Amino acid sequence: MTSTHQDKICIITGATAGIGKEAASNLASMGFTLGLVGRNPDKISSTLSEIQFATGNEHVTFFQADLSLMEDVRRLAVEIQSKFDKIDVLLNNAGAYISEFGKTREGFENTFALNHLSYFLLTDLLLDTLKATPNSRIVNVASNAHLNTHLDFDNLQGFNGYKGWPAYCKSKLCNIMFTYELARRLEGSSTTANCLHPGFVKTNFGNNNKRSVRMSLGAAKALGAISIKKGAETSIYLASSDEVEGVNGKYFDKCKTKDSSTQSYVIEDQQRLWNISEQLLS
Repeated sequence: MTSTHQDKICIITGATAGIGKEAASNLASMGFTLGLVGRNPDKISSTLSEIQFATGNEHVTFFQADLSLMEDVRRLAVEIQSKFDKIDVLLNNAGAYISEFGKTREGFENTFALNHLSYFLLTDLLLDTLKATPNSRIVNVASNAHLNTHLDFDNLQGFNGYKGWPAYCKSKLCNIMFTYELARRLEGSSTTANCLHPGFVKTNFGNNNKRSVRMSLGAAKALGAISIKKGAETSIYLASSDEVEGVNGKYFDKCKTKDSSTQSYVIEDQQRLWNISEQLLS
């Protein structure tokens, strides 16, 4: 373990598998103190042991939460703030592709709740701590899947004619629009917000769905997916690199800035999404 970031604290959601786990392991190797978030207690336990053993970094704490439930997100924020008095990096990484329509017990559509509202709410609840930490960073994992979609504000959660893949794409567009609006609100502070496309990565992504969906995703991954190691590179870069200190409100792919979709830059739409999100959570 190197100690280049020994005084830095990083929170990572979705840290028990895939690129979240890979990012956690890399940042632990750099000396970060980590607050990792996972849903499954067994996975949490094995991931914690694995990261500590592989990196020699004992400064790793796990928090258990189902981020599709806003009550869990609120509890999580309290637990994080009682454990850490500063946050240098918040890496919003948890997300899923959910092929079938369903609602959480709080009444939100599952994809929208997990992929968008959890980013929005957790960031909001931790924002005072982040802003009080010099040169802190918010990093939101989005996707190029957002490029071929647009938000319909009259059917934002897909209650009217839900389709799994379009819902996922829209949630990733929400991540980007949220990032841009947040970045504008952070101007004048030393806190930055950026988002990224990790690539199409060979992970368990989509394996929560029915067999036909798993098989078609598996075939696609076999043909063109990149490794988890490669998929985590941009998240790690945005969390740790000196090169991006002060960079705010950008979309990254392969550790370089890139243009996102046309709608993602419409300020009125960014603000509308923000306002609706606030109203839903009030």
